[in-house]
Amino acid sequence: MAHSHSKNKSVIKPVLYAFLSFALAFMLFLLSICLVARITLFSQDFMLTAMAECDYYSMIKDELRTQLKNLGHASGLNDDFVDTYVESLDIRQIETEYISAFYSGESTLVETNEFKQTFKAAIDQYVEDNNIDKSKANENNIIFLVDEAAGIYVNCISIPFFSVIANYFYKLSTPLNIAAVALFVFSLAVAAIIFFTNEFRHRRYRYLCYACTASFISITVIPLVVFISKYIEKINLGTRSLYNLFVTYFTSLFKDFWVFSGVFLFLSILTFVLYYRAYNKAVNG
Repeated sequence: MAHSHSKNKSVIKPVLYAFLSFALAFMLFLLSICLVARITLFSQDFMLTAMAECDYYSMIKDELRTQLKNLGHASGLNDDFVDTYVESLDIRQIETEYISAFYSGESTLVETNEFKQTFKAAIDQYVEDNNIDKSKANENNIIFLVDEAAGIYVNCISIPFFSVIANYFYKLSTPLNIAAVALFVFSLAVAAIIFFTNEFRHRRYRYLCYACTASFISITVIPLVVFISKYIEKINLGTRSLYNLFVTYFTSLFKDFWVFSGVFLFLSILTFVLYYRAYNKAVNG
């Protein structure tokens, strides 16, 4: 009976610790995803950095200038007027306010009052400088022109689907933080169980090595598949600015997975070395 009990025990314990290693690896995998999401998708600074890196502000200004010129050609405004007006706009500040509203859970609608006022004032000055008739009909045309220009401005400044997902992002921010903390605590707890409940030192490191190696592989697969398949570059977006922003943003996002991949690779090597030394010491007495 004693022999049978010992045999059952020897079978059960490896299975139990293998399960704990798998559970630890899975929690570390989820924790890594939460942390990547926290420092990328849910970070205003990450978005603004991506905009700066891909020269998004200059491209938006060029696209706004081109579309306003097309509108101006149909309305009698010359290109110099549009060039001067667009250069007066601080696109970086406008985009920063728009992004800040998104991440703070406020309205993601582009504010157009200031644009309309300044554009209307610029047209009034243009009309006066060029001695254009200020009849009632022309005033109505100017109002229509300002509204059309504001529509172009909104399309250039706004990012598609931001208004749809803004509320979800804001509501998910706190649960994401809670999930990250919970996963970190549970991971420490499982790692402690593996370490302190194993009688032999080399077995402690072996099961921790299993968990770290599995975490390394799972985290590495995500960016590897994305970059090899080139899914990011294949996306089809309407404007050059949005395409460049998308590519820059998600390339940087998936590169952050390499950081966690490197951490788990280091821990895998470290625990393997510790296991190897402890095992040799146990065997050689």
